[in-house]
Amino acid sequence: MRLIKELGVYQKEEEAEVRRVEKLKAEGAEGADIRQAENVLKEAQKMVPDAQQRMSGAVEDLRGVFDLAKDPSSPLPADDEMLLKAKEALEKAEA
Repeated sequence: MRLIKELGVYQKEEEAEVRRVEKLKAEGAEGADIRQAENVLKEAQKMVPDAQQRMSGAVEDLRGVFDLAKDPSSPLPADDEMLLKAKEALEKAEA
């Protein structure tokens, strides 16, 4: 859940920075101010793919845990409450 929230925050930040750059341009702000805002926007845009990549990695790790729990010799019980909640959340997110 943390990574999903983080991704949402970065996406909102990116949208806000796009609006800020557009507003500065529309108001005829100084070039230095516009360039600074564009640099902030570029940094915000870098965070979205990074968060998506980390979330994809976490999903793959979680799938590995699910596979491990299926193994009868595994110390992880397949009916573990937290494991079932995680599986439910993953299925919900993928739907």
